[in-house]
Amino acid sequence: MLRQIWAMTRKEIKLAAQYRGQWVLVFLTPIIFIAVMGATFGNSGVPTVAVYLVNEDEGRLGKQVVSALRDEPTLALDMLESRADADRLVGEGQRMAAIVIPAGFSAATLTDGGGRIEVIVDPAREQSAGIVLGQVQAATAPMLIDAEVERGVRSAFNTAPDTFGFTEADLQEAGIDLPAVTKFLTAAIKGVVSSQVQDAIDDPLVSIDVRPATDAAPRQAPTVFDYLVPGYSVFFAFFLMGLMAETIFAERVSGSLRRIFSLPIGRVPFLAGKALPYSLIAMLQVVVVFSASTLLFDYDLGEAPLALVLLIVATGLSVGGLGILVSVLVRSEGQSNSIPTLLSLVMAAVSGALFPSIQVPGLAQLTPHYWAVQGFLNVTALHGDLFDILPNLGALMAIALGAFVLAVWRFRHA
Repeated sequence: MLRQIWAMTRKEIKLAAQYRGQWVLVFLTPIIFIAVMGATFGNSGVPTVAVYLVNEDEGRLGKQVVSALRDEPTLALDMLESRADADRLVGEGQRMAAIVIPAGFSAATLTDGGGRIEVIVDPAREQSAGIVLGQVQAATAPMLIDAEVERGVRSAFNTAPDTFGFTEADLQEAGIDLPAVTKFLTAAIKGVVSSQVQDAIDDPLVSIDVRPATDAAPRQAPTVFDYLVPGYSVFFAFFLMGLMAETIFAERVSGSLRRIFSLPIGRVPFLAGKALPYSLIAMLQVVVVFSASTLLFDYDLGEAPLALVLLIVATGLSVGGLGILVSVLVRSEGQSNSIPTLLSLVMAAVSGALFPSIQVPGLAQLTPHYWAVQGFLNVTALHGDLFDILPNLGALMAIALGAFVLAVWRFRHA
């Protein structure tokens, strides 16, 4: 049986070597995605969005907005001189968005129309750029409360003559300096509002008590690259399922399967010989992407090489096992082209492989992506050892073995 498996494996590796375009997708594309996403979100423990900032306003509030945005930990700002530069660079895809504080912003905030902060977004990433809007609002909320108070007081005094039947001249005759009173009330109300807001922050109705885990050792927070490198490596490794499905379907249509099974070969060595080459290719892909990321992005491989190697092997076997199951189940050319790709995208989306904050709890644990990425994260960023990833290894091997057994059961060569 082993000789049959090895013969099938060599044949499949030679055949797979002819699909050179696939190797760009599997080996090179993950590195490109990691570089782009890393440049977008920054290399820090807190995922950040890198955007341009243009301040055309010369007023006090415009400077305060710039200061607040610089203090926002989830924004990485590159200052530009003009709106035209920002529009051009965002259009070229250099950043997903640019924040523009227009001229006259400070004065406009005191009018009925209010001031506007503009966000120029890359049309190709418009949905992702919506994140910037929330970050700008969060960063500028405290100072905009002050601006709203000042505008409200001015509006009240501007409408007072019509409401109460006196004019500013009448107040001056009575010895009342309207601008001084306006300034005094604005400062007083700001103080009250600020005090109330601060009290709400210091003593909220619902408080959140954050405590460290018992006996937890101090560890450095994972960087964005600690998530992106294993996530995109695993994500693109599972695209090999499509190549496996196309190969077996082509052999089924051409009649090659009938000829193969006219020889003394069983289903187990045949399917194992089909799955093993792609498992090895998936393992090689992880090694290549991890190695390149170490050189290009200073990616830390951790301190447990044996654990890392076993994770790579288990991940590759899960690619082969799940891939051979999908290959056995597809029954048309359309299915062989679409189902593996769709399955790869869905599993990556729900597992958190695309981005750590995007995950569907419950469904994530059903995917090999989740167990592989979390295992790599434990070994590399969190410097875990073999004991820490035993559940991950167990889950990946269970998925690989379970999928292979189902494939053997469902396989029909006719």
